[in-house]
Amino acid sequence: MCYYEKIHFVPCGHTEPRRIQYCHFARNDPNHQCFGAWNIKREWEQHESECNKCIESRQTVHFSKSQYQVR
Repeated sequence: MCYYEKIHFVPCGHTEPRRIQYCHFARNDPNHQCFGAWNIKREWEQHESECNKCIESRQTVHFSKSQYQVR
């Protein structure tokens, strides 16, 4: 089983898992696939920033609005 850490993003309220270490089977698999159980090694809170999905969605909305403004 691979080892993960769970990050709680306080500003947006989302949670993301992040792989810390591959297990033996995932290291030897060409696609790094692990079919075992998840092992959460540590959990922590991120108070300063939002998750990547929220940041990307905000940037795409801002970009699409600024790109198609009619003057």
